[in-house]
Amino acid sequence: MKIYQAKGDSLFDIIENETFAPELIKLKIDQIYVSDSDLGIYKGKINVKYPIVPCHMATASISEDRAEYGLKRGVKVILNPYDLSFLDGEGLNDIPIYGSDRDGFLRDFIALPFENIIPFPDDVKETDALFTETIAMALATVKTFNINKGEYVAIVGGSVLSNIIAQLVKYYQGVPIYITNDQRHLNLAAKCGIYYTVDESVEDVYQKVMDITGGRMAEHTILHASEKVSPHFLFSLACRCGDGIIVSSPTSSIKVPTNISLISKKQLTIKGVSCGANEITAAVNLLAQRQLILSHFIDKTVDFSKVPGLFNELVDDENRYIAPVIKIE
Repeated sequence: MKIYQAKGDSLFDIIENETFAPELIKLKIDQIYVSDSDLGIYKGKINVKYPIVPCHMATASISEDRAEYGLKRGVKVILNPYDLSFLDGEGLNDIPIYGSDRDGFLRDFIALPFENIIPFPDDVKETDALFTETIAMALATVKTFNINKGEYVAIVGGSVLSNIIAQLVKYYQGVPIYITNDQRHLNLAAKCGIYYTVDESVEDVYQKVMDITGGRMAEHTILHASEKVSPHFLFSLACRCGDGIIVSSPTSSIKVPTNISLISKKQLTIKGVSCGANEITAAVNLLAQRQLILSHFIDKTVDFSKVPGLFNELVDDENRYIAPVIKIE
């Protein structure tokens, strides 16, 4: 058994022994997706209680038969990172999450309540299942407003989450406009069928969105909060009486200066999203229906023994990989 425990100083302590309560389901972790928030925890940039085991997106296998739950050894499952005992039906943002409020999945074995285990839908790839929680966050974002057929949605910030949001806008018959200065994410968007993309680094974003929308601008705007993204686009690209969503991880502590005068001038409605707990089941259903293109995201896979090296690479360049994954044999 091996557990990587972050101390908040870009170093791991390695723990090799742990006992599990017998009522919990013992699992072998198979694959782990490393997100920006996981890296932030490793670097000590996120307000969590240290030491803590990071990572909140993983797939696993049942380690032992549990007939009382209908679970057989070796069955592959998706791990739900939300502590469902706190879920009250409202999707509150302070629901504890494994990997930020609880020790997470950067380990080879774990034990979880039955409620946090989701059997794989038929024929779903394990590499696609790793993005279940990201899909849930994207669903929570898109469902915050009603998208009518043909309405424009400007999505600001290149990321896996933003890409999935754009694909969901298409699924709900809206028209996504994907905006980033990262050429990798622009290329990825094209591969995922997102027609309108804007390269913020070389194009006049306001003028381009005006041209695409015929001058009316976007009915909805979405900003994936990041220190690298201008929040002003959330307001400037919106039409009068439009609405905007700021989406971020629950542990985000990003502070960026911006002029909010356009909110009142345009009579905009601005909301925030940082929890996808209520949408996990819907996310799994989307995976089963194969409505999303997820196969292009993973661009780095490392062995479990190489975890410190991967995290240190990301400390040197946090944009080195789009979706790095750890695989445990």
